[in-house]
Amino acid sequence: MPSQLKRSLLIGLMVYISVFAVSSFAKQQSSMLEQFDLAENWPQKQLLASELLSSVQLSDKQKNAIYSEMAKNAFEISDYTQALHYYKLLEQGSDFNDLPELHFRAVKMQGVVLYYQGLMQQAVIDYSRALSLAVRLNSPLKQANLLSNIGLSYFDMYNMELALDYYQQAKVIYEQDGSAQDQADILHNIAGVYIRLSRYDSALEIYRKVLSVFQALGDEDGVAQVHGNMGVAYDESGQNQLALHYYQLALRYYQSTNNAFQLSTRHNNLANINLKINELDAAYYHSNAAQGYARQIDNKQLLLAALHVLAKIQLVKGDIDAAKKNLEQSIALAKQYKDEMRLRDGLGIEALLSASLGDFGRAMHLHDKFVEYQRSMTSEEIIKALNVFQSQFESNKLNQEIQDLKQTSRLQELEIAKRSQLTILLAIVFVLVLICSVALYRRTIERKAKVQLEEKVEKRTQELRSVAQKLQSANEVKSQFLANISHEIRTPLTAILGQTDDLLNGLYDTEQLGTELLVIKKHSDHLKELINDVLDLSKIEANRLELSVCDFDLVQLVMDVYSMSSLQARSKGLTLTLDNQIGEQYWVKLDLMRVKQILINLLSNAVKFTQQGSVTLRINETALGVQFAVIDTGIGIQAEQLKIVFECFQQGDNTISRRFGGSGLGLSLSQQLAMMMGGYINAQSEYGKGSEFMLYLPCKQYLPGIPVSSLPVTTTAKTLAGKVLLAEDHPDNRRLITRFLNTLGLDVIAVSNGEEAVEQCLSEFPDVVLLDIQMPIMDGLTAFDLLEKCGFNKPVFALTANAMSHEIADYLALGFSGYLSKPLDKEDFYTKLSEHLSVLPASKEMAIDIDVSDLIRSFVASFDDEVNALKDHYQQGDLSALQQDSHRILGAAQMFALDSVIQPALLLDKALLNSTEAENNTGLTELVESLIHELEQFKV
Repeated sequence: MPSQLKRSLLIGLMVYISVFAVSSFAKQQSSMLEQFDLAENWPQKQLLASELLSSVQLSDKQKNAIYSEMAKNAFEISDYTQALHYYKLLEQGSDFNDLPELHFRAVKMQGVVLYYQGLMQQAVIDYSRALSLAVRLNSPLKQANLLSNIGLSYFDMYNMELALDYYQQAKVIYEQDGSAQDQADILHNIAGVYIRLSRYDSALEIYRKVLSVFQALGDEDGVAQVHGNMGVAYDESGQNQLALHYYQLALRYYQSTNNAFQLSTRHNNLANINLKINELDAAYYHSNAAQGYARQIDNKQLLLAALHVLAKIQLVKGDIDAAKKNLEQSIALAKQYKDEMRLRDGLGIEALLSASLGDFGRAMHLHDKFVEYQRSMTSEEIIKALNVFQSQFESNKLNQEIQDLKQTSRLQELEIAKRSQLTILLAIVFVLVLICSVALYRRTIERKAKVQLEEKVEKRTQELRSVAQKLQSANEVKSQFLANISHEIRTPLTAILGQTDDLLNGLYDTEQLGTELLVIKKHSDHLKELINDVLDLSKIEANRLELSVCDFDLVQLVMDVYSMSSLQARSKGLTLTLDNQIGEQYWVKLDLMRVKQILINLLSNAVKFTQQGSVTLRINETALGVQFAVIDTGIGIQAEQLKIVFECFQQGDNTISRRFGGSGLGLSLSQQLAMMMGGYINAQSEYGKGSEFMLYLPCKQYLPGIPVSSLPVTTTAKTLAGKVLLAEDHPDNRRLITRFLNTLGLDVIAVSNGEEAVEQCLSEFPDVVLLDIQMPIMDGLTAFDLLEKCGFNKPVFALTANAMSHEIADYLALGFSGYLSKPLDKEDFYTKLSEHLSVLPASKEMAIDIDVSDLIRSFVASFDDEVNALKDHYQQGDLSALQQDSHRILGAAQMFALDSVIQPALLLDKALLNSTEAENNTGLTELVESLIHELEQFKV
């Protein structure tokens, strides 16, 4: 082979090997980057970062990404040395002109890390560098944040004048451009200055305002910081128990977040306050915990504070050598980091240590230095405070504060001069007494605390027992009420059933049919009103029943009640007599419904408890009003039982409920209603001979008039003008309501579900919208929410059979304009619609009554389809579809007054709405079969 060919092959082989090596290295490097991104273990992340950064193949962008990630992770785990190292590398690796935000963050975070290390002066330097960059970025909020951080650093160095100056600069920016959170943060910082200047009330007032903002924003860390600083304010002002409470609140939060910086601070606070209240063991524990967390994050300021308080605790406990050692470390750190307050306090503790060791000369010398230092520090703080407050408050308030500060300064100087000669002696005596009495005091406190704890436990146990008994009693009363409420509705229901039975059996002439149907309607209306009152649990439980006073003919009311009770009396073979002694008419102003309810209760009781003989209803006029007397020849009431007959669920004896039925609620309810109207009920009875119940109602007679409550349904009504959208899923209901709205002169757009309603509203823009709540495809609530989001602002009414008061309140709270009930209340419909539509003068007598016979026939004709749907959905286990079936049938049955269908449909609907009962299939089969049975009866 020629040598030239060999050389060419060799060169090609070398190129291939080089390309292969580079490709392999690139793949390896890509794999390491993926491992670095996914690594969660800190040592593993450090190792991968070191290997990656030693590679020359990384781009500047990749290196900066590694620096940023490592710095962030180190800071989060409180490894501040590593965090500072990587933020410095990030600053070196980024240029402000090319990467301004990244470069700015690298410089700022160096200041943050130094602050958390307790190196305040170095932190101020880096914060100031970052501030100049924020100015170049033209970011006011970044500038304000750095101004606040610089102020906080000066605050920790006890330079209140500079701290407040920087805070004020930040506050001006936040008030113009900042959020509520920003403004609360800066006020929080300013309050700390007030504490240092002994303005505790002002500081606490600011903290309370800031706390409410943090709570509203859900800022749990901010809330914890405020709690801790409120503890400082209470601590400094001598309110030890409040200070202890707020310190513990803050500590509990930071224990949950494992924030070593804040944990060291709060343990240090608790060490100081426990030392104040002589809880030495607790103080010792907290001081050691504070020292441990400070060393964990290498924070010199926190370590200084922890050693300082530990030295004081050890002094009090008599461990002089340990106290001296920790105090020397504390003073050395204070000198290094220019902590003037700790240096001042250290002199006082050194004086006490010297006195305890018998070196009274040195103790006196240190004490004099302490007094001199205290005086100079106090004077300096006063001068700084005057400079600050001079630019902050009105002149009259400022002058007063200046005078107060000057007077405080003079008093402090006099007090210090007066007590300087006694301080050493008092200190020695204090140490000796404290050491001797600590054990006894702690034992006494522990014994007292144990007794108090036992008392609190016993008291709380009794309270819980009492609450449990009350809840059990309340539950029993409610259960008994619901089980026996049929007593209140039996009389009108009996009249309706009896009248209906007579009609079915042809006992009335054709000419009387209209009159007899009006009687049924009158009793049905009363039954509906009574059920509404009983089911309105919010009124009953909250005791908020209100009277509805109107003018009405009392004689006509008595005749109605007499007519209702006559069927019940006749069925038992009793003679029911009406003795009217007030004339043919007697117009009064009372609550018609409540008077009627009381009379029905009294008459139905009389008929029920009379087996033979007669019942008489007598009405007389008295000087102050009217008196009703219900007299019967029934079983009577024994004297001892007569005293409790008006109490809830009480009857003559235990056998009465079994013999005659009833809940025992009627007389109690009647008495309460009578008392609400200013009257009362008396009872007289002789056992075995009969009873007499007398109702007294204060009122006066009025001239005859037409009461609002008795207006006929057919009236001279004004027509309405406008376009109404009706969303109703049941076709017969939809036709009925459409027909009624058309008789009012309205244009109607009828749809069958919420989706169609939204489409028509946004295309036709009707004047009023009537939304059924439960509909297929899209229900009324969802449709209403969608209309609101689309900006539709016309009145929208909830149209539903859900008649509970809390449900109505929920609809109104969501923003519905009102509520229209099913079955159809024509006067209510007209009244509410006329508030939002144009009203035209009436041109003729317009009957609001509508012929619905064809709609009823249509509804009944649909029963075959309804039965098939019920069976299919039940067999498939589709409870949601089954509930829609029952609700659809219920709504239509209520509209067309098909009472035999209403009850089973209502029971099935309620059971399906109760998810627990439906899932357990408890009684569901019987309820479905009962409704199907009633629907099939109409086919016979």
